[in-house]
Amino acid sequence: MNSFWALVGMVFFASGCVGSSVETTRLNAAPRPLVSRPPQSVEIYASSAPTRAHVDIALLRANQGNFETDTPAMVQSLAERAGELGCDALFISGASERPGGVPPDAFYLIDPGSHALIGTCIVYVPQPATAGLAPPASAPPAANAIVLVRPEETKPPPSAIVSNVPVGSAHR
Repeated sequence: MNSFWALVGMVFFASGCVGSSVETTRLNAAPRPLVSRPPQSVEIYASSAPTRAHVDIALLRANQGNFETDTPAMVQSLAERAGELGCDALFISGASERPGGVPPDAFYLIDPGSHALIGTCIVYVPQPATAGLAPPASAPPAANAIVLVRPEETKPPPSAIVSNVPVGSAHR
């Protein structure tokens, strides 16, 4: 019986206490030679993929046992793998959860279930060098940016006084 609990303890340790594991599935060839880079230099997107021309070179999946659900650690694991692959950006496209056994069932210790975070490793397509600083006339408008525009100065609505009675759009 002691060997059973030792086995349960080893499975518990191996399934949930060692952090995130990342699976990599290659998708497309990179548009240029890739060099590993630090994970903090990898751009991370979650609401939409970058609009800049790019190639999805790999699908990444960070897995973590339900005993230790740590989303920031999973994002860090994905960024580290993207950096190892030489990717310019990481698009986190989804998450999933697989339930395990339910306490007090003993199988909960053997199969706690898991969480997964799914991302795409992105490499930007090299842009041709331009002669000047201005973008070519056919360049698409900038995207993934917020452009603040000053509001026009507000002018009072036209009005007039006729026979001591105000008349105008504000006084109708």
